[in-house]
Amino acid sequence: MPAASRLAPLHWRSLVAAAAISLALALALLLSASVRCALWIQHGDGANCLLDSTLRSAFGVALLLWLLWLGAAATQGLLPRQPQARNALLALQIVGLALLGALLNRRLRAIGTPDAHVSAYKLQILLTFSTCICLGLEYRQRGRRGEAHAERLSRAEQDQARQLDAARAALLQAQVEPHFLFNTLAHLRRLASTDAFSAHAMLADLRRYLAAALPELRQAETPLARELELVRAFLALHQRRIGPDRLRLHYDIAPGLDEVVVPSTCLLTLAENAIKHGIAPQVGGGDILVRAGPDPDEAGLLRLEVADTGTGMASGSGSGTGLATLRARLAAAHGAAARLSLHLNQPRGLIARVQLPWP
Repeated sequence: MPAASRLAPLHWRSLVAAAAISLALALALLLSASVRCALWIQHGDGANCLLDSTLRSAFGVALLLWLLWLGAAATQGLLPRQPQARNALLALQIVGLALLGALLNRRLRAIGTPDAHVSAYKLQILLTFSTCICLGLEYRQRGRRGEAHAERLSRAEQDQARQLDAARAALLQAQVEPHFLFNTLAHLRRLASTDAFSAHAMLADLRRYLAAALPELRQAETPLARELELVRAFLALHQRRIGPDRLRLHYDIAPGLDEVVVPSTCLLTLAENAIKHGIAPQVGGGDILVRAGPDPDEAGLLRLEVADTGTGMASGSGSGTGLATLRARLAAAHGAAARLSLHLNQPRGLIARVQLPWP
């Protein structure tokens, strides 16, 4: 154990506090004698008991208690951490302090009769004082260790929660949905034999999507410009796969936001949700609008939205794995300052909205 932690109880504030407590305890112990002495003096029996001698005894007891506390505090750091050995040495510490108190009391003559004889009565009182002081310091030390342990557990729990969230986020980022890629490659294969120009354009979109997606797999945050590039490539692939007549894309991005840092794949998650639950179930398809800009309703927030004209709010909307993971990531990164919410679109469809602290 470092010397600083061994002598931690000997800080000057602790020394002053221990001196004050020792004096208060000594006065309380001798209160009855002081009252009795005052009454005797009042009745004219000052020869048998003097008030000033009682006060001197109080200061002597206070000094003795303070010295016992000082010895206990100085030796507490020497006790081992193992419970059995610590308990044994704690008992030895109590006995040793009682014997030290007996030697000090011979000089101070604060307890018992003024003679230097060490009686059983004096030893009993000194053992009681030593036990109270040593056990008080021990329970204080254990309480502090318990608080420190609880704080470490709390930090470990928070770290584990952050690691779990990071793992979920990595899983979400890593799952470039296999069925999406399989469907895209199958459609690309059909186009290669029927429309080489469209197949070439779709292959370029796929390359652009993968070039934007792969670097994001190892990042928790990304500039908004890169996130928008990923979303544009993703939606362009879907537009080519299901047809431009069934999926119409629109973008409304406020200027000057390219370098604003946002959670990686946050807009992509909203776009995936719009395609999967909004546009794909409709035979006629629909529109998707991607918006980004300062929140018009709450100052200091950045609003990111993906609005679709799909099937709208259905039972279970917003409870999917992608949105749940995004909510957890937002909470871990920004706490209550970031929000993910769903709203009805007009005349139909759904708006998925992310609000982030900004700038």
